[in-house]
Amino acid sequence: MKISVLVTNWNGLSLLKKNLETVIKLSPEADEIIVADDASQDKSCDFVKDLQKKYPQLKLIARTKNFGFGHNSNDAVNQAKGDLVVLLNSDILPHPNYIKNTLKHFDNPNVFGVGFAELGHENYARIFWKSGYLQHEPGTDIKKTHISAWVSGGSSIIRKDLFQKLGGFDAVYAPFYSEDLDLGYRAWKSGYTLLWEPKSIVEHNHESTMSKFSKNLLNYVKERNRLLNVWRNITDKKLLGLNKIALFFRVLSGPNYIKIIRATNKQIRHSKPPIVFPKLTDQEIFKLFSR
Repeated sequence: MKISVLVTNWNGLSLLKKNLETVIKLSPEADEIIVADDASQDKSCDFVKDLQKKYPQLKLIARTKNFGFGHNSNDAVNQAKGDLVVLLNSDILPHPNYIKNTLKHFDNPNVFGVGFAELGHENYARIFWKSGYLQHEPGTDIKKTHISAWVSGGSSIIRKDLFQKLGGFDAVYAPFYSEDLDLGYRAWKSGYTLLWEPKSIVEHNHESTMSKFSKNLLNYVKERNRLLNVWRNITDKKLLGLNKIALFFRVLSGPNYIKIIRATNKQIRHSKPPIVFPKLTDQEIFKLFSR
């Protein structure tokens, strides 16, 4: 199978200078390394072009308009030549064999993707239902390969054809947050498997461009997308009823939550239905993570 490594970037010149050459050197399995630049204004593209002289496998997709993480990633995956695509944020620094240690899992054609172990924060994603919402927390059984509710859009390797089959990251969550949780849930519901591999180690330096946004905007989008995850993915009538009760009390305790509900409705009205091929029920998915 051919492998592409995809590094998404937006005004991350300093991060590219820190990490990109290491990514190239520690990805010998890759047939190509792609930097997908989302209309940066900090000379990121000039840096990549200079580095291309040294590394011919390095490619640049340079956007002239900023579309956000999900759209940028989807477009770059579609252009990638690999059967498997490594998804990296520009603030991720890989360790040796980070790709090699995942490849055995793709012998199983049902595996959608494999998440990497972030050094110092080694955990997979466990999901469950509580208080009227889809909840998640770090898994604690980290010494062995484990199923994961999702694989990070900036720290994982995915099967390109399945990513495309499910439509990739859903634009309804733009500009950011929850795209990978949503995609992971749709993959599980469609009968695919997502894994977390403790031997595939990367360092996440948490210097992403998200810090350039105000806390109020980040909290607003996070709450809206949390509700979107329920309304877009949960089909169990009992769980949806519990969500309505939870919304009632959220509005009573904080009237501003009405804005979140209205924003969520607006996003849904202006978006296409989620792409999913149902095989597992919500309860069956939650049961997988209760063991």
